[in-house]
Amino acid sequence: MRFIFFAFGSTLMAATLATMFFIPSAFLRMPLPDTSTVQVEIPLDADAEQVATLLKDAGIIRNADAYRLYALLDSAARRPKPGTYDLKPGMNYRRLARMLSLGPAREEVTIRVFEGWRIRDIQKALERLGIEVAPSDFYVERFFEEYPFLAVLPPTSTLEGYLFPDTYRVFKDQLPDALFRKQLDEFQLKTSGFEEAAATSLRTLHEVVILASIVERESGSDRDDPIIAGIFMNRMKRGMKLQSDATLNYVTSVEGGRMTYTDLANPSPYNSYKYDGLPPGPISNPGKAALDAALHPAETDYFFFLADRAGRTYFARTGAEHAINRARAFGE
Repeated sequence: MRFIFFAFGSTLMAATLATMFFIPSAFLRMPLPDTSTVQVEIPLDADAEQVATLLKDAGIIRNADAYRLYALLDSAARRPKPGTYDLKPGMNYRRLARMLSLGPAREEVTIRVFEGWRIRDIQKALERLGIEVAPSDFYVERFFEEYPFLAVLPPTSTLEGYLFPDTYRVFKDQLPDALFRKQLDEFQLKTSGFEEAAATSLRTLHEVVILASIVERESGSDRDDPIIAGIFMNRMKRGMKLQSDATLNYVTSVEGGRMTYTDLANPSPYNSYKYDGLPPGPISNPGKAALDAALHPAETDYFFFLADRAGRTYFARTGAEHAINRARAFGE
């Protein structure tokens, strides 16, 4: 009996040793039949058995049973992490097991959001990276709990005005929300104390953001921002319409050129040629200079301004002065 047990144990040990030598020689040096990559999705809580089937179905390995057998000897193969992997057919088991145990490689991308960009510009930048963004992704209600300054806005309002412009490094697999959160964090940092100070010029932080978004689109330089903000404040105090081309362009999506009579009759509440006061929401995402200018507009007696084709800004106190500036700037 003792001899039989010893013989059985010897046979099992020999089989195990044979397996340990067989797998590296037979499977760890598989030829590479294809150099193209294949995306393989490893689901949450997948075990080595499921992974073997997925790899076989994707054409990464030839024999699912052989990978399952290898997993008995390599603990890394028994600890796959969920995610999407770019794998090549013919990869050896050791490398596959290590890759799947470490998790998918995360691509980090750089996104530059310029001052005055609108949500549609950010959306286009994300789409160029292959990220699909739905209109609802920009709704403020998705971020109410994290950012109390958004909670005063209607739920279906967008993040327009609050996505602070800067250069951001973000993991691609976390877009778009990771970008939005970085921008909102930066906005919160840059506007710290604005809500208390806003009472000195405009009533709320939201109104400061609206005015800043207009200034950002109308101004040609940070130096002009406070003067232009002051002009808009002067016009509102006197009961004059803002008559900002930028607010109307926000609706028509047409930049440059003169406004037509059809444009000026546009019924949108963003048409500041037709309606008094500020539009109902921001028209762009302003930078720090424009936000500061809206909070602390320059005190001047100007009511008009325009910029020539070279970007030089002309300011005027009266309609007559404004007409002279127009003739000087455009030869009219």
